[in-house]
Amino acid sequence: MLGRLDRYLLKEISPPFFIGLLISSFFLLMNQFFLFSELIVSRGVKLGVAAELLVDLIPATLAFTIPMAVAMGVLAAMTRLSSDWEIMAFKTLGVSLERLARPVFIFAFFAWVLTSAFTLFLAPHFNDRWVRLLTESVLSRIQFQIAPREFNESIPRTMLFIQEADAQNTWSKVMVYQVTDDQVKIILATRGRLNVFPEAKKAVLELFSGEIHLVPLSEPERHSLASFERHEEAVDVASLFPEFSRQKRGREKNIIELIRDARKLRVEVEGLAKATASAGSKMGSPANRTATGFSFNRERKMAELRSHEVELHKRFSLPVVCFLFAFLGLPLGVSTRRGGRASGFTLSLLVILAYYILITGGEKAALEGKIAPPVGMWGPNLIFLVVTVALFRQEAREEKIRWPWIKLLFASLKQIGRAPRRLGRFSGRAVTSLSSSRRLFFPALLDRYLTRRFMFIFSLVVSALLFIAIIVTIFERLDNIYEHNKPFSLLLQYIGYRLPEFILFIIPVATLTTTLLTLGLLAKTNELTAVKACGVSLYRVVVPVVLLALIFSGVSFYFQEYIAPQANKKAEETWNRINDVPPQTYSLLDRRWVLGRDSQSVYHFSYFDPIAQVFHRLTWLQLNWESWQLREICVAEKARIVDHNLSLVNGWRREFLGERASQFMKFREIDRPAKEKADYFLQEWKEPSWMNYPELKNYIRELTAMGLRSERLRVELLSKLSFPLVTLVMALLAIPFAFTMGRRGTLFGVGLSIIIALVYWGLIGFLKNLGYVGIVPPGLAAWGPLLLFASLSLYLISRLRT
Repeated sequence: MLGRLDRYLLKEISPPFFIGLLISSFFLLMNQFFLFSELIVSRGVKLGVAAELLVDLIPATLAFTIPMAVAMGVLAAMTRLSSDWEIMAFKTLGVSLERLARPVFIFAFFAWVLTSAFTLFLAPHFNDRWVRLLTESVLSRIQFQIAPREFNESIPRTMLFIQEADAQNTWSKVMVYQVTDDQVKIILATRGRLNVFPEAKKAVLELFSGEIHLVPLSEPERHSLASFERHEEAVDVASLFPEFSRQKRGREKNIIELIRDARKLRVEVEGLAKATASAGSKMGSPANRTATGFSFNRERKMAELRSHEVELHKRFSLPVVCFLFAFLGLPLGVSTRRGGRASGFTLSLLVILAYYILITGGEKAALEGKIAPPVGMWGPNLIFLVVTVALFRQEAREEKIRWPWIKLLFASLKQIGRAPRRLGRFSGRAVTSLSSSRRLFFPALLDRYLTRRFMFIFSLVVSALLFIAIIVTIFERLDNIYEHNKPFSLLLQYIGYRLPEFILFIIPVATLTTTLLTLGLLAKTNELTAVKACGVSLYRVVVPVVLLALIFSGVSFYFQEYIAPQANKKAEETWNRINDVPPQTYSLLDRRWVLGRDSQSVYHFSYFDPIAQVFHRLTWLQLNWESWQLREICVAEKARIVDHNLSLVNGWRREFLGERASQFMKFREIDRPAKEKADYFLQEWKEPSWMNYPELKNYIRELTAMGLRSERLRVELLSKLSFPLVTLVMALLAIPFAFTMGRRGTLFGVGLSIIIALVYWGLIGFLKNLGYVGIVPPGLAAWGPLLLFASLSLYLISRLRT
């Protein structure tokens, strides 16, 4: 039977546990909300399938976050009890540390059972289901989307260009350019569509009202032309339906499958070792080659066996962390005298970070074969066990030393409680100051008081969220470090470059949480009642909070414009180094197709030398916009643009006259007028996150001049203006909720802030994806969530009793 003390302590541990679980799970799943919106809007995945994909990620997330939440719950509860002197009261009544450990053990036991269920069976099952569903519903579908006014080369040896597409996906002004070994085929059609047959992995272009040009590569003078009213062209899309192996990986196998496969691999390794030894004992070159082959296979199987054994031990060691975090949190929390739950959350983050750094190093060393898998996976647990026992013994020894003086100390607490509390409450001078003045000038004592409290809570929240973001990123990216055998320091360098991006996303959530806590605590401790009794309106009370939110909006804008662009680029380069991706060029010329300024000239080339400004193997097409027919084609070995003059060297030219008659000529050198200059072909693609607002605006202007679509970039451009203001809107939205929290306390405020952030993040992702595909205007996609939440917050504020 649970005693009253047990129920009391379990009641204290549970709220911070659930809040910690909510916060850590939110950060793990935050990016998935954007993926969820993209699957529905951009990829056409059904709502139910996308929701199922999102739900399938939850078990693996909980297996990771439950131990973290245990540390947060126990430490937050114990530090709160210690800072409020309740621990000392328990000791005065003869309650020992061992007695306090009983409800902690009960809580840790249930967390261990739940985590074990997730790690051993539920998480692997849902991981496997997630991979299968993603393969069947998303990845196995044809990865082929035609965007208007873009050159699509997804189909092998085929370029497809369309001018416009309507809601029924019917195209207008279609150009198809196909290259075979002996000829070039150019098809121009006024209308068309693509009919895809997924079961047969085939696709057919259905084209209407156009013409077909066939040009033999060896004899271009034998150019043939045919007109059509309706034409079907089969295209090879088999390669666009990727094949996927459904062999389960380690993280998708339950514990029974892991044990079975590990035994099977161990037998195979032993057999290969014997075969290697037997082949090596024989003389001769063929035997040596056979031994080398056996040795190679043995090393490959050994690596696979180590991977299975590491995963196997991890499944059992991770749930045990619930006990370690709980019992480590007990002496740490009891010995912490100041800070309450806030210091408990901070301590828990340090404990979590230390543990996961240790287990990360152990896992990497075990996978590389430097230490045995049991040592790598259980070593951190053993270290934490030793630390926990040492802290327990130290706290128990100090408890015996302090015991004769506890009653005296506890008696003195009554006198301390009667003394005026200068920190955390208004002094009598503050109330007198408020009541003695009809007007409250800025910055008054109240403003300075709220500002100090706001900044203290804000710093704690930012630190906590930043710690969680770092931990989550480490474990999301660890597999890439293992797979490519890179040092852990490179991952830390990557995270360092990601810090400005983390701060950008943390500031709005931290402002929301801090506003809820600052004003909520003001209402909970009746300080707000005292302020209102002095004739101060709530609107005047929140002035420093709103001003601080404005300042943080400016800080967010500064990070976005001047720090994050370069940091994001460095992070991408570091990530490419981790994954052994060669340095990439983002030049539009890599696509080898460029549309002229007038949308009637098409340039196709094998290479463009940006220094000499010379084209190699250039094909230049001139189109008739009204009739959508080929007006001229020029092919040259080399070409150069000087001002608006295109000089072509060693090639041929065919011009189409009236009634589709044509004139053919070969040339050594010829000049043709062009609308473009050389710098038109020197544009580079940049990620929007690598540019500030002026750079992105100029880049959009350049792409528009080239005839390329820029809806996605326009959404990102307007988001650069709207996103910093999210911080202000979050503060305004928190104000009415904070004053209605009443006495429900800090944890209620934190939980409410996470729920609001979830809703807002989901709405941002959904509207952004609608803007990317052109369903809603870019302005609505970027400003819609902000205006909606701003209107809601102003309405709720206007309903407050001031």
